[in-house]
Amino acid sequence: MKPAEKAPGGGRPGKPRAPKCAVCGNPVKQDYRPFCSKRCADIDLGRWLGGGYAIPGQPASSSDTDPDEA
Repeated sequence: MKPAEKAPGGGRPGKPRAPKCAVCGNPVKQDYRPFCSKRCADIDLGRWLGGGYAIPGQPASSSDTDPDEA
């Protein structure tokens, strides 16, 4: 196969890649997309609610959070 004939993303031509669960990597089930089960969806929700996906940074000062206090 010539380099110009490669499929986008480097995969096999003509065969789409099956989506994987965002938590465990198993194949995605349509009812729970982008997860494979309710369990994995609940794990992800718990991570969001627990701050597991927070972006680290400096704490906001009080003047940044309440513009009416100025």
